[in-house]
Amino acid sequence: MHCLHEWILLIIKDKRDLLHLKDTYYLTDCALHAIFQYMRSKKKLYSLKEIERLRKKTNTKFPILFTSTSAYVKFEYAVRTAIFVARKHELKLDQFDTLTIRFNMDGTLIGNKHIVAISINCIEGGRQCQTATNLVPLGLFEVQKENTELLRKTLPVEFINDIKSVKHISIGGKDIDIRVRLGGDLMNAVYVFGLAGFSSNYPCIFCTQHKDDLHVTEDTAYDKNITEGKGINKKTVTVRVGPTSYHDPAKRARSLAEQFSCLAIKPNDLGYKCEPLFGDLFNYQDYCVDTLHLKLRVFDVILKDILSYASRTGKYGGEHLAIIENKIKILNQHCERTVGKRFFFQVDSDDKNKTIASHGKLSGHLQDLFFVDSFPYKEILSDEIAKSARAVVNKFKEILNELKSSSIKRNGVLKRLSLEFVKEFRQSGLRTTVTPYIHIIGNHLFEFHELNDLRDYNMQGVEKSN
Repeated sequence: MHCLHEWILLIIKDKRDLLHLKDTYYLTDCALHAIFQYMRSKKKLYSLKEIERLRKKTNTKFPILFTSTSAYVKFEYAVRTAIFVARKHELKLDQFDTLTIRFNMDGTLIGNKHIVAISINCIEGGRQCQTATNLVPLGLFEVQKENTELLRKTLPVEFINDIKSVKHISIGGKDIDIRVRLGGDLMNAVYVFGLAGFSSNYPCIFCTQHKDDLHVTEDTAYDKNITEGKGINKKTVTVRVGPTSYHDPAKRARSLAEQFSCLAIKPNDLGYKCEPLFGDLFNYQDYCVDTLHLKLRVFDVILKDILSYASRTGKYGGEHLAIIENKIKILNQHCERTVGKRFFFQVDSDDKNKTIASHGKLSGHLQDLFFVDSFPYKEILSDEIAKSARAVVNKFKEILNELKSSSIKRNGVLKRLSLEFVKEFRQSGLRTTVTPYIHIIGNHLFEFHELNDLRDYNMQGVEKSN
């Protein structure tokens, strides 16, 4: 019996050691499961040295260029590969005179190294080309931290110049123009365009609306008094603050010309921090908003605001804590019914006010399951705030459903829903300001929808491949 007890303890320790390895080296559940299945079928596991030898042998078949911190292929080679993939899904690809290549940048962790992974796909090949298995890897670049200047030092000049040089591709005797468009989340666009970021006075990457006026839409334009000059030259002028555009300079759309002009006079003016990472390769209209991250970030904000209100009880000490713990119990029961125990709530131990904190991560799919009609708004919020929060969530769901709808675009519907959402959000009392993503919904999302198929620029496949 004593030996059996020691054997059980040894098994438990081995499992804990394995869990420690998994967490330390960022092994996903899928990766660990795949390794387990491989060992069970092959009855052995090869050494890292043998795997590295095989990798080097395989890589000799591809024109991979290496530096001390990166590995990448020639852009033309990657583009031809992307077109080859696209041909499988769009048989009439040869009839296009111009092909659009989506240039995807995304930060990820490989082991304990911070990596910027770049991949491409051909838009005209359809949405099958943006799935994780059909994306064409372009390069991997190790960085200490993601920002414009560190990326500028990391990305080889030859790599950037190579991308700029590919303007046409000859396929079957036909010259096809190549247009490169940028994909990625908003933070990635901040780095690529050399902007000051979301904490600046001009946080939107598409326009130069001041942070104090991010909430302004077509429905809420107003006259604003601004004081200019000093001393005897001091004067007050009235300006019209209205909606902005991502492509119309007359409505404060950003441009490279404006950026270079501002940098020549005063860095950080209008949110321009430095020169773009790729020079003039991308203009601001080459970037299309990613609806995946828009969905994730907006739902994150809504949940954060709901928890903030739910943490206000009007009581103190033990009475406050008892109310908070009861609300946490209700929220965790909802989690178990919808998304399982991977996401949960508990008292924030770092906050002396004993607030509700969430733990875990909700992917886009899990957010759909989490924010269902049965979410316990009334059980954790006052009646008025509960009603407002439900209305905000439902209005945002309407926007997402419209974005996912068929290829037939209903004129003006997304614009109406977007303006209604911002109005509902502002009136809800959840917070007094709006975030850059909510500003984008109120000003730019419907513009993108009118001029692009937003489903072509979803980053779901890129996130999955990383």
